[in-house]
Amino acid sequence: MSGDQPLPDGPGGPQPLWPRAILAALLVAGTSVCLYLTRFHENAVYGDSSFTLANCPQDETTNCEAVNTSGYSELAGIPISAFGVPTYLLLLGMVIAARRRPRLLAYVFTIGILTVVYSGYLYYVSTVKIGFLCVWCLRLYGINASIPVLAGLAARRNPVHLIKDSVEDLLRFTPEASVSAALFAGLLMLTILADLGYRAGLTRPQPAAFASTSAPAVAQSVSPGPPAREPAQQPAPRLAARTPPPERTGRPPAPPPAIAQVAPAAAVTPPATPAGTASFVVTAPLKTIEGHRGGIEVKPFDLQSRIGAGRPVALLFWAPGFPISETALVELSRFLKERAPRYEVFAIAGKRDDQRPETLWERFCMLDRPPDLPLLMDEGFALSKQLDVTDVPNLALIDPSGALVTAKIKGLQQVVEVSPGQATAEQVILRVALGALPTPVKSLPPYYPATELVGRCAPGFTLRDVMTHRDLTFTGRSSNGRPTFLVFWSATCKHCQKEIPQLIAYVRGRPDAVNIVSVSFIKPDRSDGFSHRRITEAYVRTNGISWPVLDDSSGYADDLYRVVSTPTTFLLSPGGQVLGTWFFPHENLAQAIEAELPRLATANGVCRPPGEQAQARAAFSVVAPDGKTVPLQALTDRPSLVHLWATWCVPCQTELPGLLKFRPSFEGEGGRLVLVSVEDAAAADRIRAYGSGMNPSFESYRAPRGGLADLLDLGYSVPRTLVVARDGKVLRTFYGAQPWDDPSFQEKIRALLQLPEARG
Repeated sequence: MSGDQPLPDGPGGPQPLWPRAILAALLVAGTSVCLYLTRFHENAVYGDSSFTLANCPQDETTNCEAVNTSGYSELAGIPISAFGVPTYLLLLGMVIAARRRPRLLAYVFTIGILTVVYSGYLYYVSTVKIGFLCVWCLRLYGINASIPVLAGLAARRNPVHLIKDSVEDLLRFTPEASVSAALFAGLLMLTILADLGYRAGLTRPQPAAFASTSAPAVAQSVSPGPPAREPAQQPAPRLAARTPPPERTGRPPAPPPAIAQVAPAAAVTPPATPAGTASFVVTAPLKTIEGHRGGIEVKPFDLQSRIGAGRPVALLFWAPGFPISETALVELSRFLKERAPRYEVFAIAGKRDDQRPETLWERFCMLDRPPDLPLLMDEGFALSKQLDVTDVPNLALIDPSGALVTAKIKGLQQVVEVSPGQATAEQVILRVALGALPTPVKSLPPYYPATELVGRCAPGFTLRDVMTHRDLTFTGRSSNGRPTFLVFWSATCKHCQKEIPQLIAYVRGRPDAVNIVSVSFIKPDRSDGFSHRRITEAYVRTNGISWPVLDDSSGYADDLYRVVSTPTTFLLSPGGQVLGTWFFPHENLAQAIEAELPRLATANGVCRPPGEQAQARAAFSVVAPDGKTVPLQALTDRPSLVHLWATWCVPCQTELPGLLKFRPSFEGEGGRLVLVSVEDAAAADRIRAYGSGMNPSFESYRAPRGGLADLLDLGYSVPRTLVVARDGKVLRTFYGAQPWDDPSFQEKIRALLQLPEARG
């Protein structure tokens, strides 16, 4: 049958022009989108990441950059988006030629069906294996879905007959089929050559130093950064993303965006107030918080009057409830007080509009910091944004003349670039105090708190396996004499999606080389149906991950190992000593592992205990049901939940039955529930009458006094639950009523307090 003869079962009339015109326009648009995505992919993966995608929101379900730079975004080393270019161009040529050769519309229809099927597969990969949707990809999916529809309308034929004609022509290799195949092959070859040529012309910046470490101190024996072809940007910190609303997690509200996290990226001088300029100007209004038994007093504070007044000024930016931030606050404030007393030191905490000052003050009072350290409240994070220090902790130094020296110190051993040479942050702090830093700080290379564990014993923990739902205790020590890689990752982390597939391939090829244990922070399910847990389970299952994947929904292990970005990998000797850390995805992971194995396998030194993090403690006394005064410390001699409530509190009335139902299993596992009414001593009869209506054996302490209770009114927010570890440290504060009957929430409590699940 000739390609220009009328179709046998067609209507006999002329074919409509409008479907072909619309289809041609969509194919041109599709080609443009593919070129746009290909340029982004090549620039992000092989270039300097200077090209970004527009018109694509980034939230917990949508992230175009993650999708288009993941390990699934390439096929045989070529971006998947690049394959769309020859496909759309071929279809465009067929649509144009169909005016004279209508049979080509059958080819367009059939290829369109194939693109729809492939779009469905890519959607599956995106949602299940990557965990994010790409808005630009969805636009391409829409174009692909329109191809068979418009081609069918233009051909005015039965879809089954269109597919049948295409298959017959392909089997007989008719002139139309052979020309189409040759044209596609030529377009594909030209596209690949053009892509490789563009890639070869990209310039990749030298990666930042300290991307991996194998020494106890950052300033010593630091291994070089990743190879030149690895992603230019360091893995983005994601702790803010893991911080749900306070009433469900116990973490104070996280300020938007990226507050309450440690960013490893190198510090840069804020453009609005450059380092080294005289008279740093505070543009943000600040307030000081002071407490007493009746509550707190919040007053305006003039920080500007302290700057340039002849004494250096140190500003400690921190976030309550975030262990790394609190540890930095305690360590840096003590160092400044003891070693550099010339400084005027201020602790500064940002406050959201929906957050109460008491939440900042209460946690501040729990920390073992210098008692005379003032706390300033930065409403709306105005000063934090001015100095670009929302990635807490950060220490800003202002010299006696009022010049800003730096605002990005995160730890005493952090390396600081000065002119000439380098110095530790500790040295810079002392030099500024003495007025002996002649030039401003140039930059601060990336600093990862996890490096402080190098040379120490790997901390142990117990978490539940994501797939088997069994508790697994990790001690760091190997039972089979092999080194261990402890990997912190996420199924929706684009850097992990480059690292984990390589690790899977390595383990399959060398199953007896190393032990792998991975920890994944699982975000809570959302009301809109998004489930990070299901995405993680599907990723583990479809990729055939054979090693344990532990659920760190509570954030316990992340805090214990001071992890601030994914992937983070700890390299452990068979004896459990942390000998190195990786914070980046490798270009050739197998090669990197092989290079480390001899050192890891032969290490036999004695490791030091893990360094202590800040110990937040709540100390006050309460009145027992028998009228005796008891210190809270005597009641929390084992893992405990200290629940603050009141009979007049409606949310407390809703929450208490579920909490009391949870109590037997919780205390049977070694925990303790301590109920503390914030009402005064005279409320004993009212509390007893209220509680006996729920449980005849109901008992609650009351009337908190002394210690923390003398620094604020503990009834400022009820219900409120303090999660107290074996050593008395307050790990979390849960604000509002909690779902105590929810098994996943119960497991979070067990993980935080490291309690075994009830058996039998």
